[in-house]
Amino acid sequence: MKHVNDIELIEYVAGKLTASRNEEVREHMAACKECSDRWREAVEVWNALGQWSVDTADHDVTQRITALTEEAERGQKQHKIARDLQIGFLSTMVRVAASIIIAVGVGHKLGKYSVTGNMPRAEVSKNGPEYLAALSLEWSSELAWMILEDDSPNVGEER
Repeated sequence: MKHVNDIELIEYVAGKLTASRNEEVREHMAACKECSDRWREAVEVWNALGQWSVDTADHDVTQRITALTEEAERGQKQHKIARDLQIGFLSTMVRVAASIIIAVGVGHKLGKYSVTGNMPRAEVSKNGPEYLAALSLEWSSELAWMILEDDSPNVGEER
């Protein structure tokens, strides 16, 4: 049988092992001098720790422990708030960056036409205004053409 490990030995001394495992450890220690010696040392330490008393008459330990616990909880809350703010800030910064990129792209395209003057010309339809086709409307009468037609005078023309 293999030797009893340290954790099991401490649990044996403390009486925390199951009944079956407790019996196995007892039988092993009866046959193994090394584990038996380690058990005696563990019992001495266990008893010494059990007799140890700490004088806390001059110190209020409970208040200090309570203060440390509250401080840790505040730190955790502050950490959560900071993390939430970072996530919100990051999302806002992504939106701002996307807006800037779109504005720069549109501005570049429009600025290119304004500087060069090479604005693409739209083809004039002979059948009717293109905006009606874009709106899925049908060209139906000459009266509508007269209403929608640009009647501003051209330069040099009189009305």
